[in-house]
Amino acid sequence: MADAPLPVGIERTVEEVAVASGTPVTTADISIDGMSCEMMCGGAIKKALAKLPGVASTEIAFVEGEEQDHAIVTYDESKVTDAQMIEAIQQLHDGQYKVLAVKVTKQVQGAGTVGEGTKQVSEENRVSVLAPAAVLLPGFLAFLSHMLRL
Repeated sequence: MADAPLPVGIERTVEEVAVASGTPVTTADISIDGMSCEMMCGGAIKKALAKLPGVASTEIAFVEGEEQDHAIVTYDESKVTDAQMIEAIQQLHDGQYKVLAVKVTKQVQGAGTVGEGTKQVSEENRVSVLAPAAVLLPGFLAFLSHMLRL
C-alpha cells in the first residue's frame, strides 16, 4: 500500500531495522495530544485502531502529566497506512485527539549487509524507547535511596 500524505503539521520519520530471524513487523509510535486518561481515552483509541484492517495490536503509553502520550501500533503496511491510523484517531470525540508525530519502524529480513538508513539490531539488545535501560535502572535506584531516607 502506498504511503498516503499525512495531514499538515505531523512529523513523520521512518526507520528500517534489519532482523536476522523471525517475521519482520512494522510498528508506528504515534504521539498524541489530548488524552486525559489511559482507560477511557486509551480504550477509545485502541478500539478505533482495532477496526482498521491490518492492525495487529495497539499498546497505549500514557504518562499522567505528560503533554504527549503514545499509541504503539503493530500493523501490516500492505493493508493499512499510518495516515489512515492518524485519521481514525483524530476523528474520535469531535477531534479531541491531535496527532503530533509518527515514527514508523519497519523490520526487514537481513542477515549480512545493512544499507544506509538501516541498522542491525539483535533481539536481545532491543530496548523500549519509552524506558531505556540506561535511564530506568539509575532512576529506580535513586527512587529507592530517596524512600530509604524518609
